Amino acid sequence: MVKLSFEHKPYRKIMMNTWGAKVIPSPSNQTEAGRKILAQDPNSPGSLGIAISEAVEMAAQREDTKYALGSVLNHVLLHQTIIGLEAMKQMEKAGDMPDVIIAPFGGGSNFAGITFPFLRLNLEEGKKFAVLPASQLLVLN
Repeated sequence: MVKLSFEHKPYRKIMMNTWGAKVIPSPSNQTEAGRKILAQDPNSPGSLGIAISEAVEMAAQREDTKYALGSVLNHVLLHQTIIGLEAMKQMEKAGDMPDVIIAPFGGGSNFAGITFPFLRLNLEEGKKFAVLPASQLLVLN
């Protein structure tokens, strides 16, 4: 688990622990990839890319382990679009549609999940939406 999430989102770790998982913050000293990152920056908050590198390295070293991707690849976008389809349905029930859609952008699957269904409305029906990653959001007081 990315170290920043490990430290700031303990409920995710607790849920995984509940189902028997041992959760390790990444980067860790348990892999060559993790040790290399920590040597460069002992306070590294980690990233999805680092965590994936460590997971793949650990899986490759064990006969009883396989690595299954859960994000950052195109096939993940299909099931993630349920998020956007549900959001569209809720907006229809409310009798409105958004002007701006803001979504998280890490590996891209959450961002695509919420925005792709709205993009279809743009392409097929000409409806216009502004879409931006949450990291680009500027809050003015």
